[in-house]
Amino acid sequence: MPQRGSALPATRSRASAVRQRGIPGTAAVAVGTGPLVSLSEQDRQLFRRFGYGPAEPIGSTHIQHAIEQWAVLTPDTVAVEHLDERITYRQLDQQADRLAARLIAHGIRPGDRVGVFMRRSIPMVVGILATLKAGAAYVPQHAGVATEAHLRHVTETAGIRIVLTSTETAGELPHLPGRVLIAVDELLTEPLADSAYPVVPAGPTSPDDGCYVLFTSGTTGRPNGVTVTHRNVCNLLLTAPGDLGIQPGWRVGQILNIAFDMAAWEILGCLSHGGTLVVRGRDIAATVETVDVVIATPSVLGTVDPDRCRRVKTVAVAGEPCPRELADRWARQAVFYNGCGPTETTIVNTMHRHDPASERLTIGRPTPNNTVYVLDADRRPCAIGEVGEMWAGGDCVSVGYLGDPELTGQRYVLDPFLGGGRMMFRTRDLGRWTPDGELEHLGRTDDQVKVRGFRVELDSVSAVLESVPGCRRAATIKVDDRTLVSFVAPATVDPTAARDAVALTLPYYCVPEQVHAVESLPVTDRGKIDKTALRRLLDRPALPGPPALPGPPALPGPPALPGPPALPGPPALPGPPALPDHSARPAPSDPPAPLPWPRRILSHPRLMPYHRLAALVLVGNAALLYYALTTGGWWRAADGGLANLSYAALANVALAVVIRQQYVINLLFWLATRAPTRWPLRLRWGLGKVYHFGGLHVGGALTGTAWFAGYVAELTRQALADRAVTAVLVLSYLLIALLVALVATALPPVRGRRHDLFERVHRFGGWAALILLWAQTVLVVDGARDGTPLAAALLGSPTLWTLALLTVSVALPWLRLRRVPVQVDRPSNHVALLTFGHTTPFAGSSTAISRRPLLEWHSFANVPAPGERGFRLTVSRAGDWTGALIDDPPNRIWVKGITTAGVANIETLFTRVVYVATGSGIGPVLPHLLAGKVPAHLVWSTRSPRTTYGDELVDEILRVQPDATIWDTAQRGKPDMVALALQAWRATGAEAVICIANQKLTRQVVHGLERRGIPAYGAIWDS
Repeated sequence: MPQRGSALPATRSRASAVRQRGIPGTAAVAVGTGPLVSLSEQDRQLFRRFGYGPAEPIGSTHIQHAIEQWAVLTPDTVAVEHLDERITYRQLDQQADRLAARLIAHGIRPGDRVGVFMRRSIPMVVGILATLKAGAAYVPQHAGVATEAHLRHVTETAGIRIVLTSTETAGELPHLPGRVLIAVDELLTEPLADSAYPVVPAGPTSPDDGCYVLFTSGTTGRPNGVTVTHRNVCNLLLTAPGDLGIQPGWRVGQILNIAFDMAAWEILGCLSHGGTLVVRGRDIAATVETVDVVIATPSVLGTVDPDRCRRVKTVAVAGEPCPRELADRWARQAVFYNGCGPTETTIVNTMHRHDPASERLTIGRPTPNNTVYVLDADRRPCAIGEVGEMWAGGDCVSVGYLGDPELTGQRYVLDPFLGGGRMMFRTRDLGRWTPDGELEHLGRTDDQVKVRGFRVELDSVSAVLESVPGCRRAATIKVDDRTLVSFVAPATVDPTAARDAVALTLPYYCVPEQVHAVESLPVTDRGKIDKTALRRLLDRPALPGPPALPGPPALPGPPALPGPPALPGPPALPGPPALPDHSARPAPSDPPAPLPWPRRILSHPRLMPYHRLAALVLVGNAALLYYALTTGGWWRAADGGLANLSYAALANVALAVVIRQQYVINLLFWLATRAPTRWPLRLRWGLGKVYHFGGLHVGGALTGTAWFAGYVAELTRQALADRAVTAVLVLSYLLIALLVALVATALPPVRGRRHDLFERVHRFGGWAALILLWAQTVLVVDGARDGTPLAAALLGSPTLWTLALLTVSVALPWLRLRRVPVQVDRPSNHVALLTFGHTTPFAGSSTAISRRPLLEWHSFANVPAPGERGFRLTVSRAGDWTGALIDDPPNRIWVKGITTAGVANIETLFTRVVYVATGSGIGPVLPHLLAGKVPAHLVWSTRSPRTTYGDELVDEILRVQPDATIWDTAQRGKPDMVALALQAWRATGAEAVICIANQKLTRQVVHGLERRGIPAYGAIWDS
C-alpha cells in the first residue's frame, strides 16, 4: 500500500514489485549488450565487475527488529549514554514500547511520519525507536538550530501530525496549529506499568515503508524531503562494511546534527548491533576519546587529535571530500573508511578501507546489493578510466522526494542495467574507475556544495535572494568549507535585507557570510553568470557589502573564541520602534588571550568558589575529625563521644539550613556589595561570587550527615554491648535514613530528572527530620539530667537553642504564606506576564509562587517599575507547571517568605556591566535595566521577541536600552553567545558580564569569559 501523503505511489509500487522477487546479484542479473553497446568487450566485463556490489542477504526487514533483539540478548547492557545519564537495552525497549503505544493511540499508522524535533539526548533516541515501532517514519530536526520557517515547511511537507520534543525544546518550536506535541522526557519520568505495552502497528508494514525522512537543500529555495525506507537502511547497516564491525561492548559516538543522514548511521548502526551509543555534550573531542567507532565528516574529524583517541577502532567519513593527510593519520591507528553517497542513496553507497601506503585515496566500491555506473551526458557507460557522472542503483535507492513528482522524475529514472523496473539515481557527482576497480571522486556536475558538513544548493540561496524586492539577478559562490558569498543586482538592492531574507527562509548554514550589491552580474559568452569573474571580484578591497553575519557553528566545539564582527543586531521586527542595527560598528580587536594556566585552572567550573567553599567545609571537618581521634580523645569520654558527635553533626546541619535562610541571603548580598568601585577589580571580582554561598550549604549537609552517621554507629555499638534497643536509637535510625534521602535526592543527576521528588523529599523529609531531632533531644536530655528538672536541663542544652534557631529559620517563610490577587497577560502562547500589587520588591529579587503550596514552589525574578507600586513576573513555557499556568491563568496565587536577592545584584560592584540573556532570562535582567543604577548594555537572544513577549515589553526595553543587541533566533538561528558577550564587553568598556540563561549556556559563557580574565557571573544550579 502506498505511503500516506506520498506523491510517489506508482514509483514505490513498481520498485516493491521487483524487490519482492529477491535481491539481484551479479550472476543473477543478465546485463545484455544493449546498454553497453558503446563499450569494448573488456570494458563490458569490467563494467559488471566494478559496478556491482556483492549480493548479500539481509538479516532483518525492519531496522527496529534488529534493535529489539538486544533487549532480549543483552537486556542490561547500556544502550545509550549521554553525559551522566544512561539507559539499558531493556529500559530503552520498554520506554519506546510505551511511547509507540501512545503514538498508535493518537492515530499513527504505517506510512505516517512523526517529527522528532529535539536535541541530542536519550529521549531523542527513545522517540526515534518508538516512531519506528509504531510503523511510522521519523523526521529529525535539530531543535534550536532549524529556523521557524524551516520547521513549518518540514511539518507541512511531511504531513506531520505529531511532533516528539522535550520540555527544554518545546518552547523553541514555532506555533504548529493542529499538531500534537509530546514531551518525551516527561513521559520517561512516569513509572512504567507492570505489564508490557503491546505494540502492534495499526496496519500492515513492509520493508518498503519509510524509515526516516530527511530534508535536503533544493533549487526552488525550499528543502526537499527524501523518504528512506527500511530496506534501504537495513541494506547498509546490516551488511559489511556498512556495519563497521560494531558488536556488543563497543561504544559508538553520536556527534553529528540529528537532521544529517550520517546521524542515522551513528544511531541505528550502533543500536542494531548491540553497541553503546555515546551521545556527545558540547565537547566533540572528549566524546571521541571514549569511543570505539567514530562516524563524521572530514571537517568534524579534523578537529580531533587522533593521538588522544587510542581507543578508537573504526572511523568512517563521508559527506564531503576527505583530505589525504587526514585519512592517513587515522588509518595508521584504526580501520578507516572513506565513503560517498547523497541522502537519496541512503547515507553512503560506496566505501573504501584506506591504507596509508596506497597510491590514492578513493571512495571505494559499491556496498552490498548496490550498483554504481559512470555515465556520459546521454546516460551511456563511459570507458573504464574516463570521467563521467555517477549514477547509483540497487537497494540503496530511496523512494523519492515528498510532494515533488517532477523533481523525482528528473533524478530517479528506470535502471536499464538492472532492468525489471528497478530505479537508479543521478548523484551529479563526477568520477571515474581506477584500473583496480575503485572510484575516484572528481567533484560535482552542478553547484551543489558542502558547507559546514551540510549539503547546500547554491541555486536555492540565489532563488531566495531573487525574491527580495528590487533584486533582478543573484548568484552565490562557495569561498571555503564554511563560507558562502552572494552577489545581487542591481546596486540599489539592500544587502542586509537580502541576507536577512535568506536567514529567515533557509537553515543557518545556507546564509551567506556577505551579500554584495553590484550594478550587474558578469556573464560568459553563452549568457550564463560568470562565477570565475565573481571570484575575481572578491579580491578587490573596496567591494561593497555589509559586515559578515555570524551564525552558530554546525558542530560547536571547544576551540578558542573567534574574533567576531561588530555587535550584530537583527532586522527590524514588526511594531514600533524597530530593533537596533549595529552593523555599522567597527569590528573589535582580537579576544584577550587566555589566562596563565595556574589562574585558568582556578577559573575552571570544577574549581569555582561554590566548590571551593564546599571543600573548605569538608577540610575543616576533616581537621576536626583528626583532632577528635588524637588530642581530643572523643571516644575516650564516658559517653563514648556521643555528645561531641551530636554537636558536630548539628553544627554542620545548622550551617546548611541557616545559609539558605532568606534574611541571611539578603544580608550576604548586602555585605558583599558594600565595596566601592574604587577597590581593585580582582577584589570586587571575588566579592561578586557571593551567590556561591550554596557551597557552604552542600558542605554542611554532607558533613552533618557524615557526623550523624558516626553518632548512629557509636550508639549502635553501645546498644549491642548493652543488648538494649532504646527510643533514642530508633529515632536516630529514622533520622539518618531521612538525612541520606535528602542528600541522595539533591545529587544533580537525581534532582535534574526527578525535581518534584527532590522538592517533596526536602520539604516533608526536612520537616520530619526537624520533628525527630526535637524528640531525640528531649529524650537524650531527659536521660542525662541526673535529677535536674527537665525544663531547666533543656534550657541549659546548646542543642535546644540550635534547634530553636533552625525551627525559626524554617518557619519564617511559611509565617508569611498568603494568597494574593494576580493579573495574567499572555502576549503569546509561550509567555505569561503576571502583575502583582500586594508589595513592591527591590530590583534584582525573586518571588516564589505556587498553586499547591504544600507540593511545589517556583521562583521567578521580580520586575518592579521605578516609582510605581507592585511588580511583574515573566513566566515562559518550560514544563507542565508553567504550561498549565499559561494555558489556564489564575486570578489568585500563593506567595510565601520575603523577596530574595539574585545574582544580578552584584552589578553595583562594577562601573559598567554587560547583561547577556536568552529567552525569559530577560525577566531577571529587566529590573536592573529599568533601575539604571549601573551603566549597562543588553545582549538578548530570543525567538521572535515582539511576537513572543509583546510590543509593550520590547518597547520598554528599547526605551532604557536603545542600543541593545536583540538577536532574533527565529530569523538568524542561534548565535555564538560567548562571542557576542565578548564583543559587547570590548565595545562598551564594561568591567563584568552577567549571564541569565539556561544552565548549559550560562556555564559556557561564564567559563569562556573567565578563562580570559573577564569577570563573569551566572546562576550555578546548585543543590
